[in-house]
Amino acid sequence: MLPSLLTLLLSAIPGVHAQDAVSLSYVKAGQVGTSLPGLTLTLHQDADDLSVDLTCGTKKFSRSGPAKSGAQIQMALDLPAGQWTCKGALNGRFSDGGEGSMPLSFGVTVYEPLKVTLAPGSLDLAARRLSVTLDRRAGKVEVIATTLGGDVVGRAEVPSGAAAGTPIDVQWEELRPGEIIKIRVRGVDADGFWSDLELMPWQYRIPHEDVIFASASAEITPQEEPKLAEALARVQDTLKKYGADLVVLNLYVGGHTDTVGDAAYNRDLSLKRAMAIARWFKAHGFTGKIYYQGFGESDLAVTTADGVDEPRNRRVDYVVASQSPGNGWTVLP
Repeated sequence: MLPSLLTLLLSAIPGVHAQDAVSLSYVKAGQVGTSLPGLTLTLHQDADDLSVDLTCGTKKFSRSGPAKSGAQIQMALDLPAGQWTCKGALNGRFSDGGEGSMPLSFGVTVYEPLKVTLAPGSLDLAARRLSVTLDRRAGKVEVIATTLGGDVVGRAEVPSGAAAGTPIDVQWEELRPGEIIKIRVRGVDADGFWSDLELMPWQYRIPHEDVIFASASAEITPQEEPKLAEALARVQDTLKKYGADLVVLNLYVGGHTDTVGDAAYNRDLSLKRAMAIARWFKAHGFTGKIYYQGFGESDLAVTTADGVDEPRNRRVDYVVASQSPGNGWTVLP
């Protein structure tokens, strides 16, 4: 990313006066989607015509036309990832009558976007801590935590020379109290190239009255629908409050059972009940994505022995979140 400077002076070309006419500097490295390699021409006298023709792999780049003394002409080389040899020529015709030509040959490298990956399970909002890896040697990691209104409530910058794939632990400073909605993690490699990882750890469990299903059934009866209507209203209110800031909010419906019956049967039953409620929400106005999952008796609200009929364990959770609150969710078609 930092320019590799090499100055080439047309004053060395026969026919151009002793005054330096043009100098060149190169940026010999870039990253897809972030920055481009290229060259910059700096004029030290007026040129009636200044042309550059380059071929890098199969791509051609050129510019021509007059230029004033003091002008800086930048030529970005929009190339795919890889290593490229660029060859061509610089030609100039100057206002004092001098002319010159110079062959050009230089190599450039374009990197794939830097991958910044959150280490599984490492995000701890209470401790203001996370861990990430970069897929190239690191230079530093920056973290900015913001609230719903965009106020910065946490910040950190951790220099690091960690090798590719080595976890980098970051603990950010709490600048002021506030509910964290977004965390932007910027990984910077040893050459200064960067990529951002945006985390949206916010989620909200919708308070609601549980739908009562008949034994071994996933059918929602008309008598239970007012409970879902009230829950949907709360979901929509939450979307209005947070949706504009988070951009994308999804609804996650998770079904649970007590420990009566076979574990596999309970998982299937809880899945069917979660799906039924998800379908109800979609049919009654929820326009975003809805995900559902059946947990069966694996995530008890109240710990019991096997075979215990505990009503508080027969429940369905409604979670509004911008990122999945776990694995194993199925999107409702």
